[in-house]
Amino acid sequence: MAKGYWLATGSIKDSKGFMGYVIAAEPYLMKCGAKMLIREPHTDVREGNPGHLTVLIEFPSLKAAEMAYEASEFQEMIALRTPYSECCLSILEEGDKARF
Repeated sequence: MAKGYWLATGSIKDSKGFMGYVIAAEPYLMKCGAKMLIREPHTDVREGNPGHLTVLIEFPSLKAAEMAYEASEFQEMIALRTPYSECCLSILEEGDKARF
């Protein structure tokens, strides 16, 4: 089964305030079977403007990644993040899906 991923990029405006989200999200993600693959607060951005933070989280499947995001427990955590950061989060499935 193909794995699912959360790819988040963005900027943290207040790292002390942002820690409330981190403290809540880490145990929740572990409970969902997630694995932190990348957490880089000083991304070397060469093109575009995605922000200085990049996070890549792996889930057992695309469905698990979707369910983890859509769960009311996580939706409530978003309010802990938004005052202190700007974030773009994408949910992806492992594999090359591009057909040119």
